[in-house]
Amino acid sequence: MGIIFTFIPWIVWIIFREKKSTGRLLYAGTFVALISLTLDNVGVQLSAWNYLKPVTPLIPSYIPFDFSLMPISVMFLIQWFYNRNPWIIGFIFGITTAFIGEPIFKWLGLYDPTYWKFGYSVPFYTFIYYIAHKTVSSKNFKELGASK
Repeated sequence: MGIIFTFIPWIVWIIFREKKSTGRLLYAGTFVALISLTLDNVGVQLSAWNYLKPVTPLIPSYIPFDFSLMPISVMFLIQWFYNRNPWIIGFIFGITTAFIGEPIFKWLGLYDPTYWKFGYSVPFYTFIYYIAHKTVSSKNFKELGASK
């Protein structure tokens, strides 16, 4: 199941991404993956939750979530709702991920929130989306080329 959760989302993203925005979307996805991995490791180290079927024994977080499901979800949301209020989209993303995604992972036997409540995740997911959206929509990107 971990392999499916890791590779299928990337295949779907490669097919349906906005080709002209690939670089910016990958920039957001990389940011999301790094933040997700970091926060996930903190949660596991604090015993707030555990993963019952880790993909690798050396990394305590759930790799398919951190490096595939989370960043690809955010990249698609940015692509589809780029001109919408990022706080609202982030909040919807937070609610959906916390109250639908996390319970599904628990039901599948992949995730065990020891003392973590699903609702605790909403502000984290919301903020991750918001920062990723703001990072991607930054006007600080410049054309690559020879400097004169």
